[in-house]
Amino acid sequence: MEDFDSASLIEGGEPSEDPKAFRRTLGQFATGVTVIATEHQGRPVGVTANSFSSLSLDPPLILWSIARTSRSFSAFSAASHFCVSILGEYQIDVSQKLSSSKEDKFCDVSWRSGIGGSPVIAGAIATLECSTFAVHDGGDHIILIGRVLQHRRYPGRALLYAQGQYGVADEHPALRAQATTDPKAAQPARSLRDLPLTTLLYLAHHNSSAAFERHRREENISLTQSRILSALTRHSSLSRQAIVRQVYMTPQTVDDALSELLQRKCLNRDDDDRFGLSEAGQMLAHSIRMRLQEYEREQFAGIPADKLDIARDVLARFIDGLAEKIATDDAA
Repeated sequence: MEDFDSASLIEGGEPSEDPKAFRRTLGQFATGVTVIATEHQGRPVGVTANSFSSLSLDPPLILWSIARTSRSFSAFSAASHFCVSILGEYQIDVSQKLSSSKEDKFCDVSWRSGIGGSPVIAGAIATLECSTFAVHDGGDHIILIGRVLQHRRYPGRALLYAQGQYGVADEHPALRAQATTDPKAAQPARSLRDLPLTTLLYLAHHNSSAAFERHRREENISLTQSRILSALTRHSSLSRQAIVRQVYMTPQTVDDALSELLQRKCLNRDDDDRFGLSEAGQMLAHSIRMRLQEYEREQFAGIPADKLDIARDVLARFIDGLAEKIATDDAA
């Protein structure tokens, strides 16, 4: 029987036929981002995970899973305690550092020792210190159930992950529209001009990227692949680690995108494992740029040119300032 929505189907099939496609389908489910950490042989061990879930209030139980192929598998499979740190919206760097392949992932991360020596990440919006309650088989993963011994909650918005990219929760537009028309609404709608500039930047990026998705689909390219191509038009070559920092995606998502771009012969990889655009990649990047220019002409129609020049100048100054601060922090 034909799928009722086959006209809009992006991909599908048996999971074993294409595991990466299966993972992308699972990625349609939005999750929070956590760092789960334990102490092993006197050293901190941690991973970034979105497999975390609550399980029971009585007794207080949570669960998460770790791949058997993970370098941290032996530490967690034998751990008596671990801590779940739920990351906030400004902790993308922490998420990326703990999902890296570095030998010492904690060298640039602020943390304290919690129950059983498990690292508790500073700045997290919630922490759950646990003893290992049970471990179950889960195919190519094991499922760890933790009994929560201590929990803490702090102010802040959660860092989210869905469809291969980071995000934050925002009020649904339908509810925002309802608030403007419903006389019984408890709070008056806030004007966009009342919002902090950084919130406006996020909303502009998020909504603009979503609206541009049609053009990426027509080029048969994902958001991550598009960001990689854009980064490589600004740099002649980049390492994998540099690309991860440039595109603000998880290393696994970047690896998948790099693999697909290599298969499409859009990238070259040199002996130093650095990536650059091939001729096909340059053509694809150019096509995306042409689409983006046309998209911008449509979106900014009616806004005076001098206003757009001011906006570009403000954003350029803001970005340069951030880049300088990041460079200073990295040097320190």
